[in-house]
Amino acid sequence: MVKNTKGGSGHKKYGRKYQTGGSSNFLRVAQEEGEIYAIVTKLLGNNMFHCHCIDNVVRLGHIRGKFTGRGKRDNMIAGGTWVLIGLRTWSEGGEKKKDDDKTKIEHCDLVEVYGDSEKERLRDTISADWSTLLTNDPTRQVGSNKAGQDINDDGGDFRFATDQDIERDRLIQEMNSETAERVAVDDGYVNVDDI
Repeated sequence: MVKNTKGGSGHKKYGRKYQTGGSSNFLRVAQEEGEIYAIVTKLLGNNMFHCHCIDNVVRLGHIRGKFTGRGKRDNMIAGGTWVLIGLRTWSEGGEKKKDDDKTKIEHCDLVEVYGDSEKERLRDTISADWSTLLTNDPTRQVGSNKAGQDINDDGGDFRFATDQDIERDRLIQEMNSETAERVAVDDGYVNVDDI
């Protein structure tokens, strides 16, 4: 039992019995036939989300109980998160309804949630067409805002830089400009009065 040093109702919230075994270097990849990679595009209520899969199909994902409650801390799901999903081959999704000719969206289950560092390792180890996931990332959409102005990938008119970065850019522009005075060097000697 964890010793109550804090007091109050949250004293066991981060107790030793709830700690995971530490971070391992194991990378969970698709091992079976019905497992594919996807990116979360929209969070819905009731532990569900829309995901755009690597096979260019939008599916309805279900967040299993393993990823809720205390397991949610290490597996946060938001728009733009890469996930591994398991298809429901036994489900009736994708078939035509009898009443009207609308198709039902396919259902899938969440198997694994990837962090930012795991995304890089996944792209390096698995040879697949990752451009589908990158183009459907809702956090990196390029388009226009409400005023009709184009939004670029670099953040538009904002630039985050330190004073040293700004000074360095100013010096580079000054060196590249044609109006900058050049110091003449005669036979390897520089006249100090010319500087």
